[in-house]
Amino acid sequence: MLRYATTLLLALPLLSVSAHADITGDVSVPMWQQGSGGYYVRGVFGDDVASELLVDTGSSYVVLSRDTFAQLKRSGATTFERTIRGATAAGRVMEAKVYRVSALTLSEGCVLRDVEAVVLPNADRDILGLSALRRLQPFALEFEPAALTVSACSSSEAIKVAATAVDQPIGS
Repeated sequence: MLRYATTLLLALPLLSVSAHADITGDVSVPMWQQGSGGYYVRGVFGDDVASELLVDTGSSYVVLSRDTFAQLKRSGATTFERTIRGATAAGRVMEAKVYRVSALTLSEGCVLRDVEAVVLPNADRDILGLSALRRLQPFALEFEPAALTVSACSSSEAIKVAATAVDQPIGS
């Protein structure tokens, strides 16, 4: 514990509010199974857009439903990045717009900043895909009890502490 605290204290002056404050520590995010067989986790996009996300390791990106994207756009939590072309699981080629979402919170102990997400024209559910999961590696899916255990999270508290530390001189 002392080694971890020393490492954290040494790293704090180097962090900024906009940086990815990757504080390593396992976090267990509860999952549940829907009738379709897929597993879901609860999340919050931006500051206040609640969502139920399908955990999908076959999806290259986080996918936003039309409703979620509309809420995020109104709150100013998204920034357009680029347009990509890709193939769906059914083999259909389509264009999609990639946006950067300011934050995705999966639990109090797991906040991702600046997550890339695509908005698909007919998406009716949010998907937790690899653009977020790869940043949380190593991760594990556990089924009894159902949980997504992730390793490279930033806690909301660590981000607050890091933001405060940036303005403090070293040794204060």
